[in-house]
Amino acid sequence: MTEKLFEADSYISEFDCEVTSFGEDKNRIYIETDKTAFFPEGGGQTSDKGYLDGLYISDVQLIDGRIFHYTENTPEALDLLKSKNKLHGKIDMQKRFSDMQQHSGEHIVSGIVCSSFGYNNVGFHLGTEIVTLDFDGALTREDIDRVELLANKAIWDNKEILVHFPTDEELKNISYRSKIEIEGQTRLIEIPGIDMCACCAPHVKMTGEIGVIEIVAFEKYKGGTRVSILCGERALRDMRHKLEENRKVSVLTSAKQIETSVFVEKLKSDKEKADYEIVGLKRELLTLKAEALEKNEKIIIFDDKLQGKLLQDFTISLMDKAETFVACFSSENGVYRYSIASNSCNLRELCKALNGAFSGRGGGKPELVQGTLTGTEEEIREFLKNYQ
Repeated sequence: MTEKLFEADSYISEFDCEVTSFGEDKNRIYIETDKTAFFPEGGGQTSDKGYLDGLYISDVQLIDGRIFHYTENTPEALDLLKSKNKLHGKIDMQKRFSDMQQHSGEHIVSGIVCSSFGYNNVGFHLGTEIVTLDFDGALTREDIDRVELLANKAIWDNKEILVHFPTDEELKNISYRSKIEIEGQTRLIEIPGIDMCACCAPHVKMTGEIGVIEIVAFEKYKGGTRVSILCGERALRDMRHKLEENRKVSVLTSAKQIETSVFVEKLKSDKEKADYEIVGLKRELLTLKAEALEKNEKIIIFDDKLQGKLLQDFTISLMDKAETFVACFSSENGVYRYSIASNSCNLRELCKALNGAFSGRGGGKPELVQGTLTGTEEEIREFLKNYQ
């Protein structure tokens, strides 16, 4: 069994090891060693990356108690492994430390949610960008703000994060969280006064190394709450990005950065009023256009101003002027929306034929059908003129 060096020392970045086995696995080569500092994927966290004697290790997996390091299957890699029994490992510590910040931050947030609200962490994923935590209870905006403040206070207290390997007998008297089924020796991660959790992953030594915990979002999820967080450098990058976006809004609107939301609310209100007035003017214009039309057997109109509900309303307003039917079309992103109305015939057959001829979709009542289709104005006009 491979010795897991990361369990005792999360900061080990280089190590020497002996190859115990290797082989080809499709387009990859797997390598087993007597010891490793590479953390294998598990518990919602991706594996470490790095090198074994120049071979880039892109993935590490724990399978049936064995740790496999995966590298690209090349003749050079196979030649190296055949010629060398001892390898030097080097961990990508930038990724490792970022993962440590995220995972330790997750323990703090989960511990606080558990102690404050009694909710359990039932799902955890540490991705390359965001970290998600799933809790089996509902959290409000006020709850989230409280958790975020308490989590950052735990960072400011710079608490030592302790690692324990209790015996089975000792474990019986310890209260701890456990997200996964534990096999073999249980490893407990303790953040004094905050959390005690069974975990196999590397963590920072002091909570101060996490830097900052930012709760970036929360939402209802499977009867509970999904919380998205960022820690350390990831949180700093996110905050910088948001501040820069707010600065741009401030420049564009000539509003103070601490008042951009107030200004945007005013812009939104002004736009809604303008949109309402525009719709009113469009309706007046279409009314005049409808009044100017003479009665005809078929009325066919193409007008891109007929957006939204205006398309149906305008079509219905012309029903009395068409002996057979009135058909109105409005183009949007290369697709025609249509509305067809009639006082004298069942339009369902026409709708079916139109959809079939122009790859359309739609339907409705005998006197009113609606849908979308693709084609040219000339083709559609010709089809409708000749339809009996």
